Amino acid sequence: MSRIPLICPRCGHPQRVIPGGPEHPVRVVHAETGREECEPADTRPESLPTPDSRGT
Repeated sequence: MSRIPLICPRCGHPQRVIPGGPEHPVRVVHAETGREECEPADTRPESLPTPDSRGT
């Protein structure tokens, strides 16, 4: 079975699933940083729209 890559819907960076604690069975973190939070906006790939450019 092939693995489906996880991509953060906010910043577009790859994510991975890691075991969590007793309150959260699993956590989804950014693969490069190991953090749940996104990096600052200046690291956003140019191919992804910013929240302001989506027309909402």
